Amino acid sequence: MEQQPQIFNLKQREMFARLLAQAKERIQAELESDYSVDYRVETEALPKLAEEHGASEMIANVRELHKELEEAETALRKLGFSYDEKRIELHHEAPKALREALEAAKHSARQARYKVLKKYDLAILSVWASEDVQEARKIVEELL
Repeated sequence: MEQQPQIFNLKQREMFARLLAQAKERIQAELESDYSVDYRVETEALPKLAEEHGASEMIANVRELHKELEEAETALRKLGFSYDEKRIELHHEAPKALREALEAAKHSARQARYKVLKKYDLAILSVWASEDVQEARKIVEELL
């Protein structure tokens, strides 16, 4: 005796689909996220690939160089300095004596600059106060 297929109505379809969606959500919650899977696989596979391609020794060397760099940066900070791959800077926690020495050097350089510029200001005033062209010419020639 052959069974006749039962009619599958919309409500039944919705119930089955909801059961499958709930089951999928449960499984998805139990499984690792894509990020976790990628991270785990990279953590496991990359050291093997590095070894196979002869990169392990270079990686060890880079690790050692990073360690040396960190130690050197720490030592520099203790002295009051930092280095940003382009120039030496005074670390924000530098000793007061270093900050004062730097400010004194800046002040001295600005004073030297002002002194040079002041000669030109005085020459301009002298030209305005001069009585004749020869006197003005002499003032200009002395500075040029």
